[in-house]
Amino acid sequence: MTAAEPPADPAARVGYRITLPPGWLLLPVRDRTDEELHALIVGQYRDLPRDSAMPLVSRLADAVVTAAHTAREVDVIDIVLPLGAAWGSAVSTSIALAVGQDDPPTDGEPVETNAGIATRTQADRAPNALRRVEYVWQIPPEGTELLVASFSIVGDEDPELAPLVDALTGLCDTILATIRWETDDREPEAGEERDG
Repeated sequence: MTAAEPPADPAARVGYRITLPPGWLLLPVRDRTDEELHALIVGQYRDLPRDSAMPLVSRLADAVVTAAHTAREVDVIDIVLPLGAAWGSAVSTSIALAVGQDDPPTDGEPVETNAGIATRTQADRAPNALRRVEYVWQIPPEGTELLVASFSIVGDEDPELAPLVDALTGLCDTILATIRWETDDREPEAGEERDG
């Protein structure tokens, strides 16, 4: 019997946990098939009326699966989405997580998270977004690979929505501050999800 070879893909070795608020869902886009992703999203809305809501839910699931194809092309491993009750806002957000092997960023501000220090950069009025924020951690133990989490807030560019953009930024900052490594032996917290 031979020992299993380590995965060739460095991202396959990344293990992290993240705490999500109610209604948010971690979609492991790298490790799941389109059908599995579709089922995860439909399952999020299983208590809605089947005849009236399911066609809308199915369209949402189709759109997310299409986005997952694009995400896989840029090596995203997980996407985190708010999929609670629809709240009809003119702005929305999502979080994408990927593994990279570039040098850590030299600009940005250091921020403390459960996984240690991350470098945070923020760009307002970024292309196709009202705000784009990126966090970068060096993955232990070697620190030669990076976990990159980014979120964008998209929607109508209306000055009256600035407080909502700031609130969504604060929420996503709080979610990303909960990331910790699988090697952390603390007990899982309520709402905590594992990648993949």
